[in-house]
Amino acid sequence: MKKYILLCMIVPAVAFGQADTLTLEQCVQIALKHNPQITVAEGGMESSESDLKLARSALFPQISGNAGVSRNGGTFLLGNIVRSAEFNSYTAGFQGQQLIFDFGKTYSRIAASSDLVNASDQSLRSTRQNVIVNTYVAYFNYLAAVRVMEVDTETVSQAEDHLRQAEAFYKAGTVPQYDVVNAEVTVANSKVSLIQANNNVKVARIQLENIIGEKLPDNFALKDVLGVSHVEVNLQTAIATAIKNRPELLQSEAQVQASKALLTSAWTSDLPSINASGGYNWRGLAPTPLYSGWNIGVTLSLPIFEGFALDAGIDQAKANLKSARASNDLVMQSLYLNVQQDEFALEEASQRIEAAKKLVQQATEALRLAVGEYNSGTGSALETTDAQVALASARITYIQSLYDYNVSYAQLERDMGVIK
Repeated sequence: MKKYILLCMIVPAVAFGQADTLTLEQCVQIALKHNPQITVAEGGMESSESDLKLARSALFPQISGNAGVSRNGGTFLLGNIVRSAEFNSYTAGFQGQQLIFDFGKTYSRIAASSDLVNASDQSLRSTRQNVIVNTYVAYFNYLAAVRVMEVDTETVSQAEDHLRQAEAFYKAGTVPQYDVVNAEVTVANSKVSLIQANNNVKVARIQLENIIGEKLPDNFALKDVLGVSHVEVNLQTAIATAIKNRPELLQSEAQVQASKALLTSAWTSDLPSINASGGYNWRGLAPTPLYSGWNIGVTLSLPIFEGFALDAGIDQAKANLKSARASNDLVMQSLYLNVQQDEFALEEASQRIEAAKKLVQQATEALRLAVGEYNSGTGSALETTDAQVALASARITYIQSLYDYNVSYAQLERDMGVIK
């Protein structure tokens, strides 16, 4: 199995050819490798890192080189003599510039870019967690669909057994023809439910294939983990954990910090910048030797009027900060809402599981009694049919409760920012 897990992570297409049972963890690894949403988020992360590198480049010397040659010709006056001549001219050199001080404009832009890198990192983390929880949901949905199909298959078998009994009793003259007709209707209805269940399994399969980004083989199987094995989570603890770990919240907080830094940069845009510059050059005419020269100096530049562009930049930065803060508030509100809803849904599903267990036990006993009474001639066909339908419904209710519980727990972990 260890070898299979390794192959599943490296070349899942090959691993799918095996007959082993896929686990939830393996499906998650495949989804994380192939889901395009993660590739998009990774591209955004790489772009943010490039922007940070670009912003930091302003702190380093800016050096450029130049070289050129030109052919010149024309009529020249030398004293009283007019002559025509042609000659080559050559130039070469390099120039450098270094920022000395700009009142924090560059450092503010670097800080903003760094915060945006953090925001992109949290966006990537959020995308990964969403892919994981969607894989969980698709995985659990397939397990539930298979279990429901098994229930409907058993129900068809029970209905057909009852039909055979009714036909035998009718031939013996102990029951009316109505019992046979009623049993036939029950078989037909149970077969319709089975057809729907088979289709639901097919739909659940393609949904799982879509989220993991791989085609599943015909003989695949999933490890059934549809049960109750999770640790209870206190609501206040869940909210505190979400505030600390929820990637969407950390992303919005990083965007607020980036907006603050950009506003600081906009405020200082009308302050001067001081740069040092220098260079060395060679130039001359062929065939004479090239002569050289150098330059060095300090430049102070101060924007005086740029058509109100600086004021517009400040207003824009203020608006972006206002929007970022509002978005952060919305994420915080959503965090509280989602965690509480997940907690309530988890508790409700847990209670339904316990109730459904008793319902299945009662429905099983009711069917046993109904079948026994019908076989002894003291019960009716309608009671047996009702008992069969009630048991099937109770078992499906139990399966749905398990599905809801596991999905709610996965969503709670995602909203707390701890799913992985």
